[in-house]
Amino acid sequence: MPSPNDEYMEINMRLRDSLIALSVLGLAAGPLAVSGAAAQDQVQPPAAEAPTTMEAPAAANFDEGTLRSFVVAFLQVDEINRTYLPQMQEADTPEEQQQVQQQATQEMVLVVENAEGISVEEYNSIIETAQADPELANQINELIREAVE
Repeated sequence: MPSPNDEYMEINMRLRDSLIALSVLGLAAGPLAVSGAAAQDQVQPPAAEAPTTMEAPAAANFDEGTLRSFVVAFLQVDEINRTYLPQMQEADTPEEQQQVQQQATQEMVLVVENAEGISVEEYNSIIETAQADPELANQINELIREAVE
């Protein structure tokens, strides 16, 4: 039986994977453009190797209510992503992949638009900020852990 720490680590990994995979929510590139393995490669380089020229987003000024709304939407978006990723991987042609990607993106945008207390713009802003702000990412991880327990 997995320990609570193992479960937390899995949630943390899933958040990081999904933050990368979903960072383009609502944009033409689509949410399924990055597989889990590719996402891990992108988010796990040591901090010392991080580019110093990258501009950090503004300090995280998201209230707890907005972050809780984000978590509710995020978990629904993550479920959609996990549903469509196998279909994306099984698609025979780039056109079929794009069609699956567009359908998933539409569903994800709808979920966020229908979430109480957050807009698609705020959702994307939180994702972008969390990618560069470990403190915010940890805060979101904690809220996700609470939500799934």
